Amino acid sequence: MSESEFIAYVGIPDMHDGTILRVSLENGKAEVVLEGYSRRMHTVLFDGVDKVVINEPEGMLLYALVEMSATPPLRSFIFANNDEDDQKSLSILAKDFRIRSA
Repeated sequence: MSESEFIAYVGIPDMHDGTILRVSLENGKAEVVLEGYSRRMHTVLFDGVDKVVINEPEGMLLYALVEMSATPPLRSFIFANNDEDDQKSLSILAKDFRIRSA
């Protein structure tokens, strides 16, 4: 991913400064549940998952969900950690994503 270029911050504003609670991976899909800054729950659903790079993301304070360049039809998403010294990380290469808020 080091050759990727920034495309945009994606998602909704409440996700910024939120906390990742749970990550589930199954059958080419990924689900990331997080508590937003307002304490509202959000689930980010990824379809057509090709690759996941994960390092204990539960409890990670999220700076933002970032889209980086990737070879179409795939899209590269990085959950940027708000604490640069924390090793927690999560990135997902998938065809698409959507957000479900409760």
